[in-house]
Amino acid sequence: MKSKQKTWIGLITGWAISLGGAQLQAQTGSAGSTVAVAGKLAAVKGEEVTIETKAGPVAVQLGDKTMIRGEVPIKFSDITSGMYVGATAEKQPDGTFRASRLHVFSEDQRGTGEGHRPLSSAPQSGLTMTNANVETVEDVAVQNVKGRMLTLKYTGGEIKVLVPADTVVVKRVVGDRAFLKPGAEVSLNANRAADGSLSASQITVRAAEK
Repeated sequence: MKSKQKTWIGLITGWAISLGGAQLQAQTGSAGSTVAVAGKLAAVKGEEVTIETKAGPVAVQLGDKTMIRGEVPIKFSDITSGMYVGATAEKQPDGTFRASRLHVFSEDQRGTGEGHRPLSSAPQSGLTMTNANVETVEDVAVQNVKGRMLTLKYTGGEIKVLVPADTVVVKRVVGDRAFLKPGAEVSLNANRAADGSLSASQITVRAAEK
């Protein structure tokens, strides 16, 4: 479990670095640009949150229309067909994929980033990210590894993903500012105003690793 934790923490760190760099570039761009920010929530003061990224602290304003989501752990048995999920996985010799993490999108996010591609935060790692609909779920045992084999279907294709019983599985739920606690890992999208300030359109609070 520790090795999996280190792998996922490393992926989040790489993601934060890349998005943090993009964040700084976007601040020098034109008004109206969309900015992605990832890192640790350092402070919440009134209508402003401060995100500590690898590129430094970033202040972001909240608003009445800011969508706040949290990731909550769910049971392995709760994975069902019809869910729209994001699977971080690695391709196996038999052509299937083995998941290291699975998150179930909230229903209002159905269709987000649909497709199958290398994991953008670690393109050389061999890991992939697949955002797709769960078509079928089958309980299996592959080389003494018990899990659930998911058929993930997206526009233009489908893959089979083995989700071992010890895989981190979380579900994104719509919440409120009670989710915003200092120390939490977050990712957000924000709009840049003419004065350079950032206003969050959505914030996702990531679930703590096991």
